[in-house]
Amino acid sequence: MTTPREHKPIRTEHDLFERWEELMGDGGFGRRSLWLIFLDEEGRQSDLIVPIDDIPILPDSRDVHAIGDLIARVREEVGVAQVPMLLSRPGPSEITEGDRRWAIALTEALRDLRPQWPIHLATRDRVQVFAPDDLVAA
Repeated sequence: MTTPREHKPIRTEHDLFERWEELMGDGGFGRRSLWLIFLDEEGRQSDLIVPIDDIPILPDSRDVHAIGDLIARVREEVGVAQVPMLLSRPGPSEITEGDRRWAIALTEALRDLRPQWPIHLATRDRVQVFAPDDLVAA
């Protein structure tokens, strides 16, 4: 998926939150997906948006490793510096154990990625950030 629109650079967590709200829109989701956007050194968004559809409810180490490899390849080949991520799924906005596990697994797997943006969750009701307290394993 691509978005040819010009956006203001993403420099703060608030900027990222607003971008996710803009990109996700209203209407909810029919499947579980992980969305990746790509930013340059200045925080300008690439036209490339990658949804990884039908991710399982709970993360598998192979899936997380493959996502890490994909991000590394895109960073090298396209020359992007930053890769914010968002989980989307149908259903209510309460963070589920599966959501939490995905956010923890991705945060840990990509901990060397700098800067590391907070992971967001989009549901039928809203976009929200995984706060540090949300990432504490239950």
